[in-house]
Amino acid sequence: MKNFALLLALMVCAMLHAQVNPKPIYKDPAAPIELRIKDLLARMTLEDKCRQIDIWHPKMDLSQPAELKNAIAALGDTVKNGIGFLQFNVRMNDAAYMARFNAIQKYFVEQTRLGIPAISNAEGCHGFVGNEDQPTVFPVSASLGSTWDTTLVEAVFSAVAKEMRGFGVTHAATPVIDLLRDPRFGRADEMLGEDPYHVAQLGVAAILGLQGRSPQIDGQHLIACAKHFTGHGQPEGGTNLAPSNLSERVLRENHFFPFEMAVKKAKVRTVMASYNEIDGVPNHANKWLLNDVLRGEWGFTGYVISDYDAVNRMVYRQHSSLNQAEAGKRAINAGMDFECPSNWKNYCFRFLPALIKAGEVKASTLDSAVARVLRNKFMMGLFEQPYIQALDEKAKMEAKLKHRQLALQAAEKGMILLKNDNNTLPFSETKIKRLAIIGPNADEVHYGTYSNDISPGVNILEGLRNYGKGKFEVVFAEGYKIYENDPSIKAEDKTIEAENRRIAEAVALAKTCDAVLLVMGGNELTCREEWKNHTGDRFDLDLLGRQNDLAKAIIELNKQTAVLLINGRPLSINYLAEQASAIIEGWYLGQEQGNAVANVVFGKVNPSGKLAVTIPRHVGQLPVYYNRKPYVHESDYISGPYSPLYPFGFGLSYTQFNYSNLTLSSKKVIVGEPLNVSVAVTNTGERDGDEIVQLYLRDLVSSVTRPVQELKDFARVQLKKGETKTISFSITADKLQYYGLDMKRIVEAGEFEVQVGKSSTDYLTANFEVIKQQ
Repeated sequence: MKNFALLLALMVCAMLHAQVNPKPIYKDPAAPIELRIKDLLARMTLEDKCRQIDIWHPKMDLSQPAELKNAIAALGDTVKNGIGFLQFNVRMNDAAYMARFNAIQKYFVEQTRLGIPAISNAEGCHGFVGNEDQPTVFPVSASLGSTWDTTLVEAVFSAVAKEMRGFGVTHAATPVIDLLRDPRFGRADEMLGEDPYHVAQLGVAAILGLQGRSPQIDGQHLIACAKHFTGHGQPEGGTNLAPSNLSERVLRENHFFPFEMAVKKAKVRTVMASYNEIDGVPNHANKWLLNDVLRGEWGFTGYVISDYDAVNRMVYRQHSSLNQAEAGKRAINAGMDFECPSNWKNYCFRFLPALIKAGEVKASTLDSAVARVLRNKFMMGLFEQPYIQALDEKAKMEAKLKHRQLALQAAEKGMILLKNDNNTLPFSETKIKRLAIIGPNADEVHYGTYSNDISPGVNILEGLRNYGKGKFEVVFAEGYKIYENDPSIKAEDKTIEAENRRIAEAVALAKTCDAVLLVMGGNELTCREEWKNHTGDRFDLDLLGRQNDLAKAIIELNKQTAVLLINGRPLSINYLAEQASAIIEGWYLGQEQGNAVANVVFGKVNPSGKLAVTIPRHVGQLPVYYNRKPYVHESDYISGPYSPLYPFGFGLSYTQFNYSNLTLSSKKVIVGEPLNVSVAVTNTGERDGDEIVQLYLRDLVSSVTRPVQELKDFARVQLKKGETKTISFSITADKLQYYGLDMKRIVEAGEFEVQVGKSSTDYLTANFEVIKQQ
C-alpha cells in the first residue's frame, strides 16, 4: 500500500511538472530525486544503462578535442553513451587534471543524448593519491586507530575530502573498516584495528568526515566507500584474496558491525565487496551478504561496487564461474551494482545485454543497479555542476597549512609508548649533547601503502636535527638495510660482511654519543597488498633480517637508548620487549613524522596512543585477538606463555593515571533500560596527559558462549597533573545484545561484569544483573 501511494505521488508530481516546466524532469533540480531517477531511467536504452555501471581509465591526454574524438571513436560502444566513473591512473597537477576531466565530462554532458555526468574516482586511504600538487599525507589507518580519537579522525578525513574535491574527485575509495584479525596479512596498515566497536566508531567518524553531516553532499565533501565487505581482515593463512572461514555468528558479532554502523549511523553512500569467499561463495556473488543483509536488514540505499577485477577473478582465480558471462550474471543477480574491471576485456558486465535478452538477468535488476548509481549523482549535484572549478590558490595554501598541522597532531596522538623503564624517555635536550639516530628507517620518509609518495615529508633524522638545532648535535648511521623485496639493493650490500660493517659503524658512532634512538621495523615493500610477483604477506612476525643483532650491539653499550618502530603490521619484538629500556610503536606516521617523533621523544608532547590490535609473542599464537571465547588460552603453551606480548588497549604515558570509585547507577536493571557507569581518573604524575578510558563487558552466563570481554565504549580525556575527572558511560540495551540460538538479537537476563580501565588487562570491575520485566 505504501509503495502504491509513493507511485501515485510521483505520477502526480510528474504531471504537474510537465504542465509548468518543458525541460525533462531529471534535469530539474527542484524535482524530488526519486522522480528524477524514474524519469531518467525511462529515457535510457539498455546500452545507456550498462555504461552507468562501468568505469573508464583514460590513459592519454584527452583535453584536446581531436584526441578526445579519436579516443571515443576507437572505443566504440564503450563510452559513446556515457560512463559511470572516470579514473585517471596517472599522476597530474590540478590544471592538467581539470583540463582532461572537464573535456571528457563536457563530451558526456553536451554531446551524448541524455547528458549524464560521470563520477570521478580516486584512492584516499590516508590522503589523496594521484595528485602531483603534493596533497597532505596523514598517518596510516593503523596509526589513526591507535589515537582512539573520533573527533580527530573525522577532521582528518574532512581534510582528505576537501583536498580531493578541490582537485575534482567526487568518489573516494575509502575508508577501510575491516577488522585486522591476522597480522600476517600484508594490508594490515590499511586497517584501524581488530575490535568491531572501536573500528565502527572510527569508521563512522571517517565517513562523516568524507561525506559531511548533511543529507546532501556539498562541494567540500564527496562520496565515501566503506570497504571491504566482509571478512577481508581474517584471510586463511594471512594471505591476500584467500578464503575467510567464518561462521554466520562470527560474521554478525564481529565483521558485520562496522559496516552496519557505516550504513545506519554514517549513511555511507557506497560499499565495496571484498575479494574473499565465505563458506564457498565468493563475496562478489553472495546474495545473502550484498542483498539480504546489507539492503534487507540494514536498509542500505547506495550502490555496491566491486573491487578491481574481482568479478573476473571468480573465473580464473576462484574457479567458481565457467566464464565471464556467468561471473557477471552471478554478481549482478547477487546485488553487485557496479563493476570495476582492470580493462575492457576483463569487464564481465559487458555481457549483460545478452544475458537480459536471454532472460538470465531481469531488466529490473539492471534498473535497480543503475538507479542506485544515479541517486548518488543526483545527491552530489553533478547534473547541476558537472565540471571542476578552479580553486583560489591562496585558500588552497591556507587549507594545506592547516592540514599539515592536523597531520602533525594525528602523528603525535597515534604513537604508543610500549615500554619506558627508568624514565628513559623523554630525552633531555639540556643533558644530551650528542644524539645518535641509528637504523634503517631513520633517513627516509615511510608513508605506507596507498600513499602519495611524491608529497614532501620530514623524515625522522631531519625532524630531530631540526629540533636539536642550537641545542645538541644529531649524528646518523644506517646500521642495517632492510632489503626484502627491494631490487634496488646490490648483491654486495646483502653479504654478511656488509651487514657486519654497517653494524660496527653504528656501534662506533653510538659510543661517541650520550643517547641513541634506534629506528627500526619494516617498510612499504614488506607490508603491502599482494598480487602476482608482488608479495606483502608474511608467515612470521619477527623483525626482518638482523635488526635484532643491531639492537643487541647498541643496547649492550649501556647508553640511554630508546627504540622507535616504524612499520605497517604488529611485530613480535620479543628481544626488544625484554632488553630495550624504552619502545615506541609508531606505525607509518605520515608527512610530519620527523617533527612528531621529535616532539614525543623530547617530551614536548606526552604520548597517548593505545594499541588497537593485540601484539603476539609468536606467530604460532594466532589468532590472538583479545575478545576470545572462554577456554581459549587458559593454559600456557609448552614453549611459552599464552598471553600476548602486548594486550589490546595498552599504552603508557610519561605521567601516571589512577582509577578509583567505579560506580553503577544500579545493581539491577530491567531489560531495555540503560545503566549509568562512572569512574574517577586521576593524573598522579608530574606531567599533563591524555588517557583513553576503556569500558568492557562480560556476560557471565549465556545460552550461547560469549567472549571473555568486549569493548563497548571508550573516552579520551585530558588531565592536568594532579587533576581528577569523573568519566561517565551509559550501557544501553544495544550494548548488552548478542545473537541468540536463533541468530536473532536478544538481551538475556543474567549477571554481567563491567570492566573499566587502562586496557583490556588493567581495569576495575563491578557486577550488575539484568532482570526481565515483571
